[in-house]
Amino acid sequence: MWCRAISIAAIILCVFNSGRVAAQESEPRAIVSAFQNALLATMKDAESLGFDGRYHRLLPAMNLAFDFDGITRIIVGSRWASLNSVQQKQLIDRFRDFSISTYAAEFSAYGGEKFEIGDDRIQPGIGTIVETSLVLENEPSVKLSYLLRQTSVGWRIVDVYLAGTISELARRREEFGSIIQSQGIDGLIALLKRKSDELAGS
Repeated sequence: MWCRAISIAAIILCVFNSGRVAAQESEPRAIVSAFQNALLATMKDAESLGFDGRYHRLLPAMNLAFDFDGITRIIVGSRWASLNSVQQKQLIDRFRDFSISTYAAEFSAYGGEKFEIGDDRIQPGIGTIVETSLVLENEPSVKLSYLLRQTSVGWRIVDVYLAGTISELARRREEFGSIIQSQGIDGLIALLKRKSDELAGS
């Protein structure tokens, strides 16, 4: 059970204050709460939904929660400015599809898990951190911290930290950066598509 918890936490990598969410739904805390609510609902219906059902349920929730454009730019790094608009769009679309496919594949069962949302704090010059926990039956809780930044369309998640320190964004940047280095941008686009297809068939 603990291994499964770590797997789930690393990918996203509920107890909600519903009044605050309703009153201030544009705040970082509300974005995280709404996202985790969608995750929990997907987990509860995971078996009946199947992969395609989970994917299409998570798609709007993740589009509203994550800054896929910004995350993709950070992952690509300094090479981003040299890409043409077609390559940039392909990368964003492929990374979005890969991310949603990853969640759809991982959230394939429900074992009584729930999410608890904790404190939020401003990190000057960086964004706002919202702390949450993945609560398991008969196992220690797993801490998940979300980093959000203000974008042109509101607050969006740009990183998730497991145990408060392990950055998903840094991990992806290292992983995909090595692919860009060895296979170029087209190689990364092809890899993301292949990974998405594999997840859909798992």
